[in-house]
Amino acid sequence: MNLRWAGVAVATAAYLATLLAIATPGALAFGVVTQVLFFLPGVLMIRAAAPAQGWLPAFAFGPFIGQAVSSLVLTLLWVAGARGGWLLLAAPVISAALALPARTLRDRWTIPSAERLDGAVLPLLLLVVPLIVGLPFAHVGDITPDGQAYRAYFTADYVWRRAVVLELAKGASPLPVNPYFAGDALHYYWMPHMLNAVQYRVADAWATLDELLLIHSVAIDLCLVAFLYGMARTFRVRPWAAAPGVLFAVLASSFEGAYVLFDNSLKNVPLSALTNLNIDAISRWYFQGIPIDGLQRLLFYQPHHAAGYVIGFIGLLAIATRTRSKDGVAFAIAGACLGLATVISSFAGLMVTAAAALYELIGVARARDMGRGVLHAVAAGIPLGICVGLVYALKYVDTGGQVLEVAVNRLAFHDVIWVTILSCGPILAVTLLALPIVWQERRGVAIFGALAITSLVFYFFVNVRDHQDVYVGWRVGHFMFMSAAVIIGILVERVATTASALQPLQWAVIVVAFLSGLPTTVIDVYNTQDISPHGEPPYWTMMIAPDERQAFDWIRTNTRIDATVQIDPLIRQAGAKDDNWAYIPGFAGRRLAYGLPISMVPIAKYEQASAEIQKLFDESPLAAYERAMKAKVNYILVGPPERAAHPGVDERFNTLPNQLPLVFKNATISIYQVN
Repeated sequence: MNLRWAGVAVATAAYLATLLAIATPGALAFGVVTQVLFFLPGVLMIRAAAPAQGWLPAFAFGPFIGQAVSSLVLTLLWVAGARGGWLLLAAPVISAALALPARTLRDRWTIPSAERLDGAVLPLLLLVVPLIVGLPFAHVGDITPDGQAYRAYFTADYVWRRAVVLELAKGASPLPVNPYFAGDALHYYWMPHMLNAVQYRVADAWATLDELLLIHSVAIDLCLVAFLYGMARTFRVRPWAAAPGVLFAVLASSFEGAYVLFDNSLKNVPLSALTNLNIDAISRWYFQGIPIDGLQRLLFYQPHHAAGYVIGFIGLLAIATRTRSKDGVAFAIAGACLGLATVISSFAGLMVTAAAALYELIGVARARDMGRGVLHAVAAGIPLGICVGLVYALKYVDTGGQVLEVAVNRLAFHDVIWVTILSCGPILAVTLLALPIVWQERRGVAIFGALAITSLVFYFFVNVRDHQDVYVGWRVGHFMFMSAAVIIGILVERVATTASALQPLQWAVIVVAFLSGLPTTVIDVYNTQDISPHGEPPYWTMMIAPDERQAFDWIRTNTRIDATVQIDPLIRQAGAKDDNWAYIPGFAGRRLAYGLPISMVPIAKYEQASAEIQKLFDESPLAAYERAMKAKVNYILVGPPERAAHPGVDERFNTLPNQLPLVFKNATISIYQVN
């Protein structure tokens, strides 16, 4: 067996072990097959557009194109009223028809050709995914004596995905309902979750939602790493240098882990203290800056953002690597990709679109060709405009308030130098080392410069409302680290192939920066898989206690899928002692009349409505009943947080056995029906 097939065998075994740790064979077969079906149209499109380049471009770029286009088709069919498992086949089959016109796109871009070494290097590189997510994913939803465990500092992403998918799977027509505000649409970029929703509708009886979500995450993560490698190869980075570039970007982006290790050693703090730290957010918790998450966190629980990022990057590559200076077709393709990025991950799509516009504006100014600028603006603007119209048609945006604000973000300027060094010091060090080399070699990487400029402007002067002024940092960090995979690959290739007096120093900077950045990821991976409680509350692990699971089973079995089950949303809001903001929508699969999500903005209407609905837990029984009726609440759930915050609530409700009969009770949970 040669090195290539040995690498494929090892990678296959690692992925199979990871998948079997998170899913039963039946769920695994169903999840993988339906996921591959959604990837396949893009693979066929790339093969049709670049048949001479071999398997590499199809494997690196095809899956995300297929995922984006198939998800779009699936969403349009869904909004039109189509339901049923047949959609899992129909959407990719319809999308695959685009492979026919894709044949006309040959020779429009510089696309990397597969080399023999690619087949040996890429499978080994892909092992980074099981190494990072294998143990954390294996412990998602673990059943323990204390309950079902979910690692808590990622539940904002993962539990929200559960809530969105469960709501979509109900099949409300034509658009999904907001499970946190009665009578409202779901104001969120929900299209990338449609595949999981249809999978769950089909397989609910024999596959859990956790299994389907995690299978999807592993598949997207694999393709993300393959894309980063393919992007580096697009800029003529040799295979043996492209792989270290990707590894560095994924594994060693932050000094935060090294800083905490050093700081704790000075203070004689035991190593066990690390287990209760959100290690990749030290720049926020210790220094009150904007947190910049590493790519390992993108691999954990954000496949929807990964899909949006990559299809946006493909749009940028379609502009930067075109072979013709004036090419309306290339810009139409780029506009379609940027538009799809906006429908998949709206804010990220906005950022890459701004970067594309800046890059081409500079190119037009240098060429002094206004005709080219007009042609390209129109060609890209038409598909992009259609996708923006779709964003509004799908009601992603809540028009009841301002979502974005353009103003100085003071948090971004707070201790900016120290925060930047902590959050992205290793990447920053090697990127600065690489800049003279990149400038000399002229590999056409200016598109990353345009993205960097755009990201900096967004970081300091654009803010997403009601996200504690930190939302932009996550997107900016991911974009910069993905771009750095190419830049670091170029640096590694140059240093390895050019003998000079500076070579030992260059290697020293690269190695020391990598080793200094590695602790953050190592600690993060360990903490993410460690579901045991540590120290004092709040714990980083959220437990769904056995009594709560029993109550949720009763709710799923005995209530309509469109029922509203009300808790006290303020006592359970994010950051509270009893942080269960996605408690009912994410685990019971039912709606709240009013709640406090952390993923939808603006938040003011949710806060006002939650303050009003909370009153029913304190006021007189008849007034509480009337308030629940007016809010169209079907059931009221009372648990330990409600009892602690509202003494005597059970006794008050029990005085109205006809209007508020007790329909479920165990040791800790009471559920009252609103007749």
